[in-house]
Amino acid sequence: MPDGPGVRAEHGTLKISTALSADPANVGRARGLLRQALTEAGAGPLIDDALLVLSEVVTNAFVHAGGDVRLQGWISAGALRVEVVDAAPHLPARRSYAATAGTGRGLQLMDELADRWGASPRHDGKVVWFEMGTRDDDGSVPAAGSGGPVGADGDLQVTLRNVPVLMHAAWQEHAATLLREYLLFALGEDDDIFDKHAHASSAMSLLSEQLPVPSLPEHAEALMAEAIEPGVTAPEVVLRVPVATVPHFATLDALLRDALAASRTGMFLSPPTQPEIDEMREWICAEVARQSGGDTTATPWLARTDVRATLADQAALTATYAHLAEVDEPLLATDEASIIVAASQGAVELLGYERADELLGRRVVVVVPTRFHQAHIAGTTFHATNGRDNLLDVSIEVPMVRADGSEVPVVIEVRAERFDEDRQVFVARFRSA
Repeated sequence: MPDGPGVRAEHGTLKISTALSADPANVGRARGLLRQALTEAGAGPLIDDALLVLSEVVTNAFVHAGGDVRLQGWISAGALRVEVVDAAPHLPARRSYAATAGTGRGLQLMDELADRWGASPRHDGKVVWFEMGTRDDDGSVPAAGSGGPVGADGDLQVTLRNVPVLMHAAWQEHAATLLREYLLFALGEDDDIFDKHAHASSAMSLLSEQLPVPSLPEHAEALMAEAIEPGVTAPEVVLRVPVATVPHFATLDALLRDALAASRTGMFLSPPTQPEIDEMREWICAEVARQSGGDTTATPWLARTDVRATLADQAALTATYAHLAEVDEPLLATDEASIIVAASQGAVELLGYERADELLGRRVVVVVPTRFHQAHIAGTTFHATNGRDNLLDVSIEVPMVRADGSEVPVVIEVRAERFDEDRQVFVARFRSA
């Protein structure tokens, strides 16, 4: 419940001051308090935009910081300044998410609606503020928040080697969306979900701030040229992890495990991730836990190269998708988990296999050169998360791996096709280049 004096007059300006616990209902209470103050101050034209921005800032404070936040505001007839103080040290950061992503547009909203906004570190967290209208420089609407800088005392160093930065970028976007869905799912079931979500978000923010961001051109040919090894792997990254943040990585790992389990049952809009993405998260969290515990030996990331799916009934799989393979041209079809579910005779011959069942049930990375594995895994993750489709429905020349390990250059076009009411398949048609 909110506490404090609420709205009061102070030297000709209305001041808001209240504490809000991490409860979704308190977003509405904050909006009501600001609406009351703006109405009393005669600042009606500012109400709609101010309430939208306030909702974004307070919600983000609950989601990413957990615990109580403090709302402060100064309102005159022509201007307002609002500050939201929380205990999380990470300042708001722009994410290079796609326009179709389900999260990551809060700063864009603030850019569009607020005249000025910013964030400042404090000794006990941070303050995020925004202003609208013409600021009165006589001090009636303060121009800056208070609080000292966050010191680096107590930071630990965690070394990550062979970091798959392209996969990490895709994971960040998917995990943010998945965690937000899980937060809504767990409300009312888990009294600590806001704190858990805030701790998980803190760990993700630390990684986002310190890991390199790969180049992701929009054009298909440029993307294929950029998204290959070794350019998408960082040989070594040394993370600075505040001691208080170390347990947040265990929370992140546990929360995403639970969220993915729910996603795999079809409870969420967000799909499960590729196994390599899950393993990367587990590796990062394990490295933080182990090295912060005193074992400073860095275990490099080592990705699997081929996984045969565990199928309850291979014959049923083959029968279900068999008609997709009844074409003369080379064709491979995969399901949404990137498992090969159909292979035409032309594909079998071009790739040097004897029978289609040597390919069926295998992850499609078996025909993707190792240097393109991150690009494939990240690309499927981006598509599943936000529909990014830079490499779909375009003809490109790429190498494919044959049964003997050699490569054959092909011209390939991949299309997403609806298989039935519940399933989608990705159909790759290709020919020798």
